[in-house]
Amino acid sequence: MRDRKGIYIASKTKHAQRWRFLRDYIGEPIISTWIYEAGAGESGDLADLWRRCILEASTAQLLILYREPDEVLKGAWIELGAALASGVPVFAVGIEEFTISQDARIRHFHDMKSAIAASRALLSAKEPTP
Repeated sequence: MRDRKGIYIASKTKHAQRWRFLRDYIGEPIISTWIYEAGAGESGDLADLWRRCILEASTAQLLILYREPDEVLKGAWIELGAALASGVPVFAVGIEEFTISQDARIRHFHDMKSAIAASRALLSAKEPTP
């Protein structure tokens, strides 16, 4: 577990700009590389993209799954499964209507702001003290 690093965000690609802002301007330790190739044609190798997504989701310190009402998640479910199978803690926003939401390993939040605040607390608690 100590080799795990950062937060993996699983969501629709249309939210990639939000996650880039959190990483690049706020300084959140987001490790999701897909956020830099979320536009049409931006990913030159989809097989490599999926390999990275699964690897990053399964080796993160934390995965945050984000869904807005009426959104249809696709790849995010795979990333969620990779995280759960690997013992990565999961925070979720907006999945209460799905049966997977009953999994005791998933902690639910009403909004992304709350999930990010809780992620800061979780990650700072796991950082080694000098």
